[in-house]
Amino acid sequence: MRLKSLAPALFIALTAALVPASLAQEKPAVEAPAAAPVDPAIKQAAKGLIEEALTVSHAAGIFADLRRTLREVYIPAFRDAIEGNLPGLPAPDAKSAAAMAKVLTVMDYARKAADELDAALSENREAMISDVAGQIAKTAKTAEIEDIRGILRLPAIRKCLDALNEMTKLATGFSYADTKTFSGFSAWANGLNLDLQQAMPGAPGSAIPAKRKIAKAQALMDDLLTVSHADEMVADVRRFVREVYVETAAMPEEDRENLRERADQFEFMYNMQKAIVLAAAPSVVAAALTDEQLSQLHEFVKSSPFGKAFDLLRNAVKSSTAFTKEDILEAQNSFKELEKRTKLMERSQAEQDKAQAEWDALIDKWTQRLKDRISPETRSGLDKSLDDLETSDSPI
Repeated sequence: MRLKSLAPALFIALTAALVPASLAQEKPAVEAPAAAPVDPAIKQAAKGLIEEALTVSHAAGIFADLRRTLREVYIPAFRDAIEGNLPGLPAPDAKSAAAMAKVLTVMDYARKAADELDAALSENREAMISDVAGQIAKTAKTAEIEDIRGILRLPAIRKCLDALNEMTKLATGFSYADTKTFSGFSAWANGLNLDLQQAMPGAPGSAIPAKRKIAKAQALMDDLLTVSHADEMVADVRRFVREVYVETAAMPEEDRENLRERADQFEFMYNMQKAIVLAAAPSVVAAALTDEQLSQLHEFVKSSPFGKAFDLLRNAVKSSTAFTKEDILEAQNSFKELEKRTKLMERSQAEQDKAQAEWDALIDKWTQRLKDRISPETRSGLDKSLDDLETSDSPI
């Protein structure tokens, strides 16, 4: 999907947040009135707001990643599972395979529908922007649009949207080759049949590993700690809890102090347990694994998929904890001010009903127009596959 082609699909959903709350209340459907004149300057401001909102939301990129992952990762991996081609997983029995095949059919039709919808979204992008901006301009004033733009540009809002983007990459950041690597390692690890208790120092019959082998295991543990970014993530979480959440969340002062103490205890326990593990793990791992097994495990720890997994997790944690106390306080104050101004400009019930009817008509127009661009064959296949799935036993 092209970078900006998702944007139209989000216009209707986003306008609920882009117009004053008093204009977006759900009301009984009424007949849409005749079109009202639109101020070109206000419409242009609304178009700029929509474009900016769609850009900072990362919506197009998120949806493109989801479509790519469905097409290139999830569907091929699911097909491998059905056919028994995933290392470490036995081929399913006939009943499970039939149920899984129904899921695969739904996924494939969903892919087709998304591909067909992509073309419609790309072709109608400007028209949808114009329609939504025009509808906003019928009821909003320039000052209201600028108020929303100010909210959209708050550091807390931008960081929140960035965090959502990074979290979705935990599901879309892997390739098909990555899944094969993880499956292969899982099969290898399951075949080791390790008895770590027997490898513990002082266990009956346990032997002290050679220094060379312990050094090899130590290198493995050092690389594991580096690749995992564990120290960095723990520090980020502690800072966020202690310096941001505790300082801005509404809670009794006693609870605030208790939370500060728990954050400090969390970091202390992590450091203590890490020291114990790093001291004991090399000897235990060296005693439990052969030289060849140590080398294979180390190679996996240094592999691109393993590093990617922890990089994605680190990025999600870092973005989710990137807020500062000042970010949150600024956002809280801005929302309070916006609420006050919105109440001062509250519309009459008749104006709200009229706006609601116009929004309903616009939603129906574009919902139907986009739905019509999905071929009858794809729509029928998706509906039928969903019905078949509902009447079958779950493959999970």
